[in-house]
Amino acid sequence: MILSYVFTAVIIIISLLIQGHTSFDVLRIAGVKPDLVFIAIVYLSYSFGSFYGEVTGFISGLFHDAVSNSPLGLLTFPKVTLGFIVGMFGRNVIKNNIVTASLMLFVASIIKGVITLLLSYVFHQASVSSILSVILPESFYNALLAPPLFFLFDKIFERELDREGFY
Repeated sequence: MILSYVFTAVIIIISLLIQGHTSFDVLRIAGVKPDLVFIAIVYLSYSFGSFYGEVTGFISGLFHDAVSNSPLGLLTFPKVTLGFIVGMFGRNVIKNNIVTASLMLFVASIIKGVITLLLSYVFHQASVSSILSVILPESFYNALLAPPLFFLFDKIFERELDREGFY
C-alpha cells in the first residue's frame, strides 16, 4: 500500500510540473492545456474510492493553487468535490472500458469547469465566455487523454488493483 502512495505522489508532482512549467506549452491546443492533475485525481478516485480521491484532490489542489496565481482554494474545492463524486461511482458502478472512462472524465471536467467558474465569480475573475473558450475544449482534451493515461496508470497500479480485487 505504501508503494501506491509513493506512485500517487510521483504522478501528482510530475503532473504539476508539466502543467505549471512554461516549457510544456507545446501541449496547448487552441490555447488550452489539459488538466493532468485532474485526470490523475479522477483516475485515483475511480480506482481507489472516494476517500482516496478526496485526499488526493485536496493535497494536489493546494499544491496547484500554490504554483498558480489563483486564490487559495479556487482549484482545490472542485478537485475535492469531484474526487468524492467520481469515487462514489468507482469501478463497481462504471466498468473499465475506454468509452466510459472518456465520458466520465469529460463530464467531470465540465462540472469542474463550472464549479471553478462559479468560484471565480466570487473572486471577480470570471466571464461566461470561458465556458466555450476554455471549459469545453479542456474537457474534450482531457477526455482524449483519458484512455492512454488510464492505461498507463493501470499498469503502474496493477499490483495494488489486483490486491484490491479490481483487476
